[in-house]
Amino acid sequence: MNDVYGVLDGLRHICQDIRPSAPGMDALEARHCASGAIPLLHVGLLGGFRVERADARQTVPDWPRRSAKTLTKLLAVHPGHALHREQIIDILWPGVDVDSALNSFGKALHAARHVLEPELLRRQDSAYLHLADAMLVLNTDHVLVDADQFEQLAGDAVGGGEIGAYQAALAAYGGELLPEDRYESWCAERRSVVEGLHVRLLLGLAEILERRGAYNEAADRLRDVLRQDPARESVHRQLMRLYARMGTPDQALRQFHICEDVLRRELDIAPQPETLSLYDEILTNRLSPPSPGPEPIRDRTGSRASSPIQSPDRSPFIGRERVIQCMCDQLMRRDEGRVGMVIVSGEAGVGKTRLLEEFALRAREQGAVTLCGAKGAHANSFTCGPFAVALEDYATRLPEADRRELAREYPALARFVPSLGPGIPLPALAPDLHDYHLGLIPSIVQFLTNLARTKPVLLVLGDLHEADDAGLDLMRYLAHLAVHVPLLLAGALRDADIEIGVGLWRMSEAMTRERLWLRIDLRCLSRRATDQLVHAMLPGVHVSDETLTEIYAESRGNPLFVRELVDGISASGDPAADEESQGHSWLAARLSARTRALTDMRLALMDKPLRTVLGLAATAGGTEISLSQLRAGAAALEPPLAVPVLFDALDRALRTRLLEEREEGYAFRHPIVREAVCDCLPRHRRDEFRAALIAVGAGAHG
Repeated sequence: MNDVYGVLDGLRHICQDIRPSAPGMDALEARHCASGAIPLLHVGLLGGFRVERADARQTVPDWPRRSAKTLTKLLAVHPGHALHREQIIDILWPGVDVDSALNSFGKALHAARHVLEPELLRRQDSAYLHLADAMLVLNTDHVLVDADQFEQLAGDAVGGGEIGAYQAALAAYGGELLPEDRYESWCAERRSVVEGLHVRLLLGLAEILERRGAYNEAADRLRDVLRQDPARESVHRQLMRLYARMGTPDQALRQFHICEDVLRRELDIAPQPETLSLYDEILTNRLSPPSPGPEPIRDRTGSRASSPIQSPDRSPFIGRERVIQCMCDQLMRRDEGRVGMVIVSGEAGVGKTRLLEEFALRAREQGAVTLCGAKGAHANSFTCGPFAVALEDYATRLPEADRRELAREYPALARFVPSLGPGIPLPALAPDLHDYHLGLIPSIVQFLTNLARTKPVLLVLGDLHEADDAGLDLMRYLAHLAVHVPLLLAGALRDADIEIGVGLWRMSEAMTRERLWLRIDLRCLSRRATDQLVHAMLPGVHVSDETLTEIYAESRGNPLFVRELVDGISASGDPAADEESQGHSWLAARLSARTRALTDMRLALMDKPLRTVLGLAATAGGTEISLSQLRAGAAALEPPLAVPVLFDALDRALRTRLLEEREEGYAFRHPIVREAVCDCLPRHRRDEFRAALIAVGAGAHG
């Protein structure tokens, strides 16, 4: 795990180098001018290339050499703003002999330096372009690149979820990156990243505006997305629903026909069944009305503020930007440090599934093919189930002709993937399960590796604890192959709340030893990120500092518990202003039925000694229980719990992070779990545990 944090820390420093956490350009200029420092250069890539010196306030007009201009563009486009001389030569002068290429490089560099600094003296070092040890660097201490500024603002907006941040980031977007070099390969990747961020900002802002009821403004943002990418069918559907909610079904139907025309013209495909179904619902006036949002929350003054509708399918994504960037970097990596699989582990509710969903979305925005097998527990109820669901997820999005072609090319998949079966003669079922695997598994491997030859492929497999041995063997084999092709597997590992199976243990040991996977231990959110999550769930609603403090204290930054607490207080208001709540936690009265039900089900799966340890800890008078109290309380029960059995159960409670060690003893890691456990215990069990602990106290005083 130290290796993972080393990767993330390294990524943080790299990102700081790539995107300087600078204030606005005016502040930087003022600082430079006040100190008499070298004038800043503003390099524009968005909307077209331009260079402006802050002291002259005018764009550099003339480039005596085209190669000098391209050299400057190349350094500005590269995320690190530094390239080896040989890399530059390979890009700008491919196929030219070494001496001629070095001569051309020297002339281009000399011309670029004098365009950027006309006053530069002979043999004087350039403040903007520095060459050392064959590395040419664009000095970002004196150069601001608008694409860097945009990416910084976009990251802040996506991470914070504030409408003002979204608007600021969108205002910084000046248009397509280097449109004059649209067909040059050296800027294609950065252009794709910037365009993906721009679309993400528009969709995120549209979602916030729709939740606030600003339907016209939300529709404007969705139309902006379609102007940039007219074939985004999901955005056409979103716009259709929005028009229907605005009471203009005619516009919704017109939008369907626009979508249909674009898909046939640009991709030669028909709309998806989901789009056709939505069209039919709107046409027959059967579209369900939007779900009512939670009751307004009262602020501390007692006034009522409207609470927006939360997104029914995707919760806000907060506080995981460094982690998601690390995962995306692995997907796009092509060097020897590439791994074949990314594993996300962490306690229940920490956001592993949400992170994988976001990873799939980001990967799709960057042009990768995504196949998602994390569709629920049913995916693991049969051999290689996650692979079947992932392939089905991919196949259902294909035109019928492509599905038929796939079934003919990979006949073993036709029985395995339902969407490939209709109208196709199925191969005879192998009489032996071993023979069935021999036909199926090579077909899956061949299909995925062939798919990865054209585009990066992300295969999301969900929870690995439930995977069968055949599926685990297939994952390990694919991870080996994925090191050499642009294929990345992703999955989740729970905390050790269940005993790990032999198959998963063997795979984990092998993948770790062979360095085939990157394991990321997902932690709970910081206090700052927790506050951001609460505000993102309740945009425009005043939540007092006291309530934010209480939410963090009870949830310890676990996103699931944060959402449960926000849901629990929505109907009754901000408890910070409620005098009756002072002096005790207001959580117990507001725990949602869902939290109780989940805790009850989890307790039911535990053995009696572990339930006993948790019951004693939950019913103890304070937040902590000492080891001596646990031992004495367990001994006072009927029948008593032996010390070795008690210690084994305590080990498991600590290993699963239900309890944690404190200075004076043990306490629940999350107070919300303590409340839920206590609430789920039958009255006679609560009385039994309390009586045992009271007897301990009486004996100590006696």
